[in-house]
Parts: sequence; C-alpha cells; structure tokens
Amino acid sequence: MKRILVPARAILASVLLAGATVPAYAQLTSAISASEQATRKAEQTQEQINQLDDQRSDMVREFRTLLQQQDAAELYARQQERVVASQANELASLEEQLGRVEEMKAQMVPMMQDMIAALQSFRAWDLPFKDMTETGIDARADSYEQLTTILDRGDVSPAEQYRFIIEAFQREMEYGRTIDTYTDDVTIGDAVKTVDVFRYGRIALVYVTQDRSEVGRWNRETKAWEVLDGKYKDDIVRGIRIASKVATPAVIMGPVSKLSAQQ
Repeated sequence: MKRILVPARAILASVLLAGATVPAYAQLTSAISASEQATRKAEQTQEQINQLDDQRSDMVREFRTLLQQQDAAELYARQQERVVASQANELASLEEQLGRVEEMKAQMVPMMQDMIAALQSFRAWDLPFKDMTETGIDARADSYEQLTTILDRGDVSPAEQYRFIIEAFQREMEYGRTIDTYTDDVTIGDAVKTVDVFRYGRIALVYVTQDRSEVGRWNRETKAWEVLDGKYKDDIVRGIRIASKVATPAVIMGPVSKLSAQQ
C-alpha cells in the first residue's frame, strides 16, 4: 500500500505546486507589464516636462528680447523727442528770420541804389575805355546798362542783384591793374578816325592811327581826345604790341593825368 500511495502523493503535490506557481507567474508578468507601462508613462511625462521646459526657456528668451526692444524703443523715442524739440526751435528761428526778410529787402534796395550810383558817378569821371569781347560787344558798357535796370527786374532776387553789383565793382578794380588794346572810332575835333587804342590801367588812355601817322590821348579835364606830340608814338606802339601779346613786357613812357572822381 505504501508503494502505491507514494506516487499518488507525489503527483498530488506536483499538481498543488503547479496550481500555486501559475497565479504567482501571472502576477509577476502583470507586475512587469505594469512596471513597463509606468516607465513608458514616466518617459512620456518626462518628455512633456522637457518640452515644457524648452518652451519656458524660449519664452524667457523672447521675453528678455522684448524687454531689450522696449528699452531701445524708449531710448529712441526720447532721442526723437529731443530732435523734434530742436527742429521746433529751428523752425521758430527760421520763421523769425523769414519775418525779417521784407525788412532786410527794404534796407538792401537803397544800399544797392547807392552802390550803382557810385559806380555810374565813377565811370563818368573815369577814362572812357571799352572792354571789347570776341563777339565785338563792349562788356563794360553792357554791364552798366544792366545795372540801370537790374533793381526793377522782378525775376532777379535781391541776392542776385547784389552779386551782380559786386561783380561790377570787382571788374572795375581789375581794370586798374591791367592793360588792353582794341580798335575803335574816335572823334578828334570834327573828324572821326579809326585808331588802335591802348589802355594802361587807369593811368592813360592813348591811341595811334592805323597808318601810325598820329598819336593822341584822352584828356580828363576837357573830356575829349587830343593830338599828342609824335615823341610818344614809339612807346604807344610798343604798349599796343605788349597788350596784344606779340611783344615782351617793357617799360614805356606816356602822357598821364591825375584821376579824380569828384564833381
């Protein structure tokens, strides 16, 4: 009997042991699965945390950038306020200056009239020489003709009128430092003769006829041409050659008279 029962007991023990092992394994498997799910959830949660942290870092950087931009905008706004204030002051100054333009123009017109009158008075007592251009125009006479009408022209600004008058003064000053020659018709007594005129600064205005038979000068006192002694002919001819740039500069002798601009 014992030999029969022993195997049966072993079989029963094996069955009982197997019955006990199956639930434990299932529990272990379930625990492992739950652990894996928890790990995956933890990983997902960590990933979400990392993403949120990255987003937070991006937002912090963006916020700091916006703060810097705000500071720069405020600084620029303050600087522009100073610019606007400066421009307002400049505008006020310009408006004040513009308000004085008419007053300045009213003061300039009498002054320019006096300047033109002074030039015309000086010319009346000056040597009656010409400044002939290549086109045959007397630039000096043309300049004075324009001076008589310049103040009445509405298309010429006061600044341009003043500049034109100053240029006329400068040309007159230059005449006193230069020599010149040109051909002209002059009245000597009752006769009109074609002569070569020589101007030596404002010291003398003389002529020689084209056949070189007669020389003369402008007399400041009588305001007329007069015939000179023939002893001046060689010097006058030499002066004409020098002014024409066909001879080298040299010392010449000629009749001179004192210049007076007083009436």
